Amino acid sequence: MPTINLYGYATSPYVRKTGCFLYYKGVEFTYIPVNPIDPSATLGHIGGTQVPVLEIDGQARRESSSHALWLDELFPEKPLRPSEHADKIKEIDEWISQTFLMSIFRSAIDGDLNLQFRFRGWRLAALLSAHTPLPEHIRHRWPDLISMAPFIQKMGEHMDLTEPPKDMQLRIMSELKAHIADGPYMGGLDEPTMLDFAVFPQLVWGYMFGLEERLSAAFDPTLKEWMKRVAEHLPANPTLVSDEMLIHPLKKGLE
Repeated sequence: MPTINLYGYATSPYVRKTGCFLYYKGVEFTYIPVNPIDPSATLGHIGGTQVPVLEIDGQARRESSSHALWLDELFPEKPLRPSEHADKIKEIDEWISQTFLMSIFRSAIDGDLNLQFRFRGWRLAALLSAHTPLPEHIRHRWPDLISMAPFIQKMGEHMDLTEPPKDMQLRIMSELKAHIADGPYMGGLDEPTMLDFAVFPQLVWGYMFGLEERLSAAFDPTLKEWMKRVAEHLPANPTLVSDEMLIHPLKKGLE
């Protein structure tokens, strides 16, 4: 078996996405947390600071969607992008990358540093510290640091920030349900693909690690049944966040 390393932050939706690709493939890999204060400590031999980085036998590649194609080349069993559905998957993956995943950062882009945002930021800092301990003063300032991060602010250039956040959230959930349609998996496909594993961990990880008290996506019957189907192909904790930080088991949220 090749040596496979995944470098990143467990709080990154793109890192969680690649992690789920690897879990679904069933290949052994090592998750190597990157310290956001000093990325070069772990990425120095690769260069740059962008994550996720997938390294296989010394060859490293960035960009989570391309990781799915690379893994299919090396491990063709259980394809993440079956060739017969390549066009459909590419189209929906563009929506996931340009709309769904970016929307996760909307509150940080808006820069509304209310108490709820600060509590969320402090929890994110705690989750990061479970892997790469952060100094106390950095953990305290984490909500402000998130809102000022250049890569997050750049995402705002690709959003309609005049759309109220709640309206955006409702619209995107409606579009997600349309992509699932009658299922069983996204795009109406019979087997899960990179699409399902790009979205699933983003819907569940906040509930699992204390960012929300109830699994909000499970209130919708379509999303709940889809999540149950996807969960069958992944471990109980598919998020890369340390088990010791777990608040709510995923199984309980999907009951």
